[in-house]
Amino acid sequence: MRAKCPKCGAVFGVSPGLSIVHAGPWRYTKCPACGKRNVMNNFVSDPITWPPPEKESPPPTEDELKRKRLDESKYEDTDNSA
Repeated sequence: MRAKCPKCGAVFGVSPGLSIVHAGPWRYTKCPACGKRNVMNNFVSDPITWPPPEKESPPPTEDELKRKRLDESKYEDTDNSA
């Protein structure tokens, strides 16, 4: 089931469990996007917009790679006298 917030317009998934306050398809629900509580229709066909899709991070730059290699080299054992 999906609900649409009348305040911010976010469409999110709703569990089909029992609710204390409901009337047919309408249920008193808290919007996870804006945090407001309102009576919402739980049977909307709009695509889900909350949570927003994760954005891919850009590949690391050469400086970031050098810094990471330097940080990791702190923990390497370079003593070969054994």
